[in-house]
Amino acid sequence: MFPVTDPILVFTIIMLCILVAPVFSARLRIPDLVLLLGFGALFGPNGFHVLERNTAVTLLGSIGLLYIMFLAGIEIDLHRFIRSYKRSLVFGLLTFIIPQSLGTLAGRYVLGMSWPASLLLASMFASHTLLAYPLASRLGITRSEPVVITVGATIITTIPALLILAVIADSTRGIPLNAGFWATIGFGMLVLTVLIWKGIPLAARWFFQRVTEESNAQFLFVIVTVCGCAYLSHFARMEPIIGAFLAGAAFNRLIPENSPLMSRVTFAGNTLFIPFFLISVGMLMDVRAMLIVPRSWLVVATMVIMVVITKYAAAEITRRMFRYSRASGQVMFGLSVVQAAATLAAVVVGYNLNIFDEAVLNGAIAMILVTCPLGAWMVERYGRRMAAEEPPQSVSASVEQRLLVPVANPESAVRLLDMAFMLRNTDRPGGIYPLNIALDHGNTDAAVAQGEKLLGLCMAHAASADIPVSLEMRVAVNVSDGIIHAVRELRSSMVVTGWSDNQSTSIRIFGTVMHHLTEKCPSRLLFCRLIRPLNTTSRLMVLFPPLSSRRRNLSALIRDIKMLAQRIGSELRIHAIENEAFLLEALIQKARPSCRLSSAQAGTWEKVQQGFFAEIKPDDMIVLPVDRRNGILWTPAFEYLPERITERFPEVNLLVAYPSLPVFDEEIGVDDMEQDEEFPLLLPADLSPENPLEKVLRRMVEAAYPAGPGMAGKALENLLASAHSYPVELAPGIVLLHARCGDPEQTLLMICHAPDGWPMPGLPSPARIILVLLGANTRPPEEHLKTLSCVASRIRKAGQTAELHSAKCAAEICAMLTGNGKRFSQPSSKAEFK
Repeated sequence: MFPVTDPILVFTIIMLCILVAPVFSARLRIPDLVLLLGFGALFGPNGFHVLERNTAVTLLGSIGLLYIMFLAGIEIDLHRFIRSYKRSLVFGLLTFIIPQSLGTLAGRYVLGMSWPASLLLASMFASHTLLAYPLASRLGITRSEPVVITVGATIITTIPALLILAVIADSTRGIPLNAGFWATIGFGMLVLTVLIWKGIPLAARWFFQRVTEESNAQFLFVIVTVCGCAYLSHFARMEPIIGAFLAGAAFNRLIPENSPLMSRVTFAGNTLFIPFFLISVGMLMDVRAMLIVPRSWLVVATMVIMVVITKYAAAEITRRMFRYSRASGQVMFGLSVVQAAATLAAVVVGYNLNIFDEAVLNGAIAMILVTCPLGAWMVERYGRRMAAEEPPQSVSASVEQRLLVPVANPESAVRLLDMAFMLRNTDRPGGIYPLNIALDHGNTDAAVAQGEKLLGLCMAHAASADIPVSLEMRVAVNVSDGIIHAVRELRSSMVVTGWSDNQSTSIRIFGTVMHHLTEKCPSRLLFCRLIRPLNTTSRLMVLFPPLSSRRRNLSALIRDIKMLAQRIGSELRIHAIENEAFLLEALIQKARPSCRLSSAQAGTWEKVQQGFFAEIKPDDMIVLPVDRRNGILWTPAFEYLPERITERFPEVNLLVAYPSLPVFDEEIGVDDMEQDEEFPLLLPADLSPENPLEKVLRRMVEAAYPAGPGMAGKALENLLASAHSYPVELAPGIVLLHARCGDPEQTLLMICHAPDGWPMPGLPSPARIILVLLGANTRPPEEHLKTLSCVASRIRKAGQTAELHSAKCAAEICAMLTGNGKRFSQPSSKAEFK
C-alpha cells in the first residue's frame, strides 16, 4: 500500500496537509510552517514512507523556494531600503562574517574537517532563508525598518555564501581559480543584475499596457519572468534564488499592493508553492540515521549551536548599534536564523562531491528542522510585540473614508476601481461604493438590469483583489443629480469618477456632468482620465497652482497623492512657485506614508508651467489640484488648464482634484501626519558662507507669509533681533531663536546646520545647530510656550548632544527629531533653503 504511487492520491494527501496545517496551528499555537515541516518528516521516505520525494514534489518545492525569495523582493519597501541601505550592509556583513569565521574554526578544530570543507560548512551558517517572512507579512511589519534591513541583509549574505560554494565546488572539480574564473563570476553577476533591473520594467510596462488583468495573462507573465531570471542565474555561477529575488525587486514598483495581480501572486505562493517547499524539506529528515551514527550527534550539536549563537550575536549587535527595541532584535534574529535554501544547495553539492559525509548531510537537515520552527516562533511571538510597539492610530470613529465610484461602462469601471483601491486607507473606517445611475427615461427596468450587470462586474473585480465593496444603485433624472444625492445619503468623503472624450466641442473634455458636480457636489472630487494601466506609472507629476498652501483639504490631498505614489511605486515630483515650494514640500515630507519625493520651482506661474510641460513623459501621471469656480483660489486661467493638458498630452493619465464645499469639509485625523500635533513643521537648512543665516531666515519668512511681504519683513526683523540679542542655548552648540508675528500658514521650525559653527552674540562658542521657531501672535502666548517646551523635549528625546552634532546635514537632524525610528527624507537640493 505504501508508498502511495497514484498521482491524484499523492496530490490529495499533500493538499490535505496544507489544508489542516493552519487549522491545527491555531489550536496548538505554533506556526503552520512548523507543522508543514513535520508533515513532511512524518509522511516522507524517512518517516512512515507514505509519500516519495519524487520529481513532482521536488519541482513544486523548487518553485516554492523561488517564490519565497520573489515575494521578499516584491514586498520590500524599496524607498525605505534605499534610505537604510547602509544599515542593511552593516547587518549583512555582521550576520555573514561572524558565522563564517567562527563556523570555519569549529569545522576545522571541533569536527576535524579540512579547510575547504570547513569553509563550505561555515557558509551554511552564514547564509539564511526568509522562510519566516510570510509570518512577518501576515503581522503587517514588513515595512518596518528592522525587517527591511534584514531582507536587504539576506541578499548581502546569500551572494558571498553561494560564491564560496561555487569556488569550493569548482576547485574540487579541478577548475583552476585563476583570473579568468573570477572575471567570469563578476561579469556574470553584473550582466544578470543589469538585465533584470533594466529589462523587466521595460518588458512589463509594454506587456501590461497591452494585456488586461482579467485574462490572467499578467500573472502568467510574472511567473514566466521570475523562473526565467532564476534560470539565468546559472550563467553567473549563482543559485536561482538570487535571480528570483532580483526579479521580485524589479517587479516591486510594477505590481501595486492592493491590485488583483498582487492578490493572484500572493495567493499562488502562500497557498500552493511555498507549502510544497516546506513539505519537501521535511521529507529530507532521517531521524534513524542520526540515532545510529554516534558522530552525527556531535555534528548536529555543533551545527545547531553555532548557527543559533552566531546569528543571535549578529542580530543583538545590530540592535544595540541602531537602538532598536528588544522585540525588533528578536524578529531580526528569527528572520535571519532560518536555514533552508543556500544550506540545502551547499550540503547537497558538498555531499555529491565527497566533501561532506552522511553525518554532515543529516546535521544540515537537523539544523533546518531546528532553525525553521525556532525562527518562525521568534517572528510569531516577538512580531506581535513589535507590531504593538508601533504608534497607535488615533483616528476618530467619525472620521471615515467613503469613496464613491460612479461607473458607466466596464472598461472605465475597472480602472476607476483600481484607482479607488490605491486611495483606500485601510487604517481608517469606511469603504468603497461603486455606484451606477439608471436614468428615469422610458424603459427604466432595462437600465436598472444593465446597471446591476455592471455592478456585478465591479464586485467580481474587487473580489479578485480581495477588497470589499458596497454596491449602490440609483434611479435619477440625470447622472449628476443621482451622484449628488448618493453623496449626501452615504456621506461620501470623495467621488472618484471619469469622463468621456466623445462629446461636443465646447464640453469635449469634462462635459456637463463635471460642471454640475463642481458646482453642487459637496464632497471632494477626483476626475480621472486613465489611458494607461496604473502599474506602468513611473512618476506622479503634481502641478500646484499659486496659493496652493491655502487650499481647502490640503492635508487630505497630500495624503492621497503620497499613498498613490507609494502603492504604485512611483516617484512623487511637485512643481510650484518658489515662495510656496518649500512649505509644500515640507508638508509632504511630514505626511504619511513615505515615498520618493523631488521638487522643481520657478519664480513665476508661467515659468512653472513651462518647466512642468517640458518634463512630462508618456509613463507619467499628472495630478492637477484646482479650486471650484466659486472658490477663493479660482482664476479664469485655470478654467481651461485641464483641456490644455489633455490636448498636449493625449496619452498621459490625468487626475484633476477639487476640494470639498465648506459645509462638507472632511476632517483629517492627527495620525495622517508623522509628527505630534503641537510639534511644528520641520524645514532643513544648511548654513555656509554662501548661504548665511540672514538669507536662510528670509526664505523661511517668505514661505510662512506667501501673500504678505510686509508681514514677512516684520517676522524677519524679529528673528534677526532674537539672533543678535537673546539667543537661547539649549545645550552646548545648540541654539534656539523664536519669534511671534502675524498669523503664518503654519508654525515652522527650521533646523539650521553649520558644520564649522556659526558665531552668535553673547555665546561662548559658535553654534553648530540653530533652531528657528516662528509662530503666530494671534494665538495665546501659552500655545507658543507649549510649542517651545515640545521642541526642547524633542531635542532631549532625540538622544545625546554628541549624536545631534554627528549629523552631516540638517535633514539628518530632522530625521532624529521625528523619532520612532523613522527617517526624515532628505529633500532635493532645489528644495532646501539655499
